[in-house]
Amino acid sequence: MLLREGSRPLTEPNRASVLSVYRWWTFARSGPFARWWPFVLLLVAGASRWVVVAVHPEADSTLASEAVGCTWAALVSLAFFPRQPSRIAPQAARPGSHPLRNLLAGAMLFGGPAIALLIHVPQFDVTGLTISLALTPVVIAIAASAFGTESSEGIAGRIWPGLAAVAGLLLILAQPTLGDARSDLALCLAPILTGVGAALFCADLPDSTSRVTLALTGAAALFALALAGAYVFSGVRPSLPLLAVAGDGLLALLGMATLAQLGATRWSSQFTWVPLLIVLEGIALIRPKLTAYWVVGLVLLFLASVYLLLPQTEDPDPNPSIVPG
Repeated sequence: MLLREGSRPLTEPNRASVLSVYRWWTFARSGPFARWWPFVLLLVAGASRWVVVAVHPEADSTLASEAVGCTWAALVSLAFFPRQPSRIAPQAARPGSHPLRNLLAGAMLFGGPAIALLIHVPQFDVTGLTISLALTPVVIAIAASAFGTESSEGIAGRIWPGLAAVAGLLLILAQPTLGDARSDLALCLAPILTGVGAALFCADLPDSTSRVTLALTGAAALFALALAGAYVFSGVRPSLPLLAVAGDGLLALLGMATLAQLGATRWSSQFTWVPLLIVLEGIALIRPKLTAYWVVGLVLLFLASVYLLLPQTEDPDPNPSIVPG
């Protein structure tokens, strides 16, 4: 008997397509891929966005697109991450959850990579931001130790991949331009805000996934306030291209899903994986002559990226055991 959509029967090919999609979704939610599919999609989306921006420059992020993108991502998260009653074992629970903590964590998480938009840095060096964000794992280790969610012994294990990633990027990318006070401030704040925000988010109780919605709401509020301030004090009119809104919202949703599933350290590996994938895409398209500097830089980036994905004994479990209910 054929499936029906309204009053029209579905053909056999359409029925097979529906069943294939259902089986894939079931596997993604319950199979071994369940925890990793948001991270894989995050890397694919992050590494391919430059192509969209190159073809459609209006797809680049703005304050308005970040605000609206995080807003629709927060609304979508209500459906995909419904609030659930707490069933965490008392011995597995962490210090009490607080909505303001999640709001602040989300604002810092998204404010770090977008710091140039928030403080209106003209002619900002994107290459310098890429190199700066590679230090995020180091900041996460220090902040997690300060919050008491990770042993201080784990700091050493984050320092070398962060430094290796920075060294690899310096060998591959153009040297960042320093000397402008506002740009230098943005480059300094980017990994600090991002890393502390991620550690703060993971320091909260993981029993209710409403923390994802709260974090996205905090980010949307931050960008909305920055947009209002830019309009009032500088007369900057909001720019709201639909491609930018779609891209910002998708990356925000996938990023928060990855952070909730894999924890802060593995989530932070995106800041090494995405540049590595973009460089490999450029090599495949342009096919330049690879120098020894490029080879060493690619190897350092790859080693740092892989190491950050390995399980760390000091990492808190983002999904602790549930008491049968």
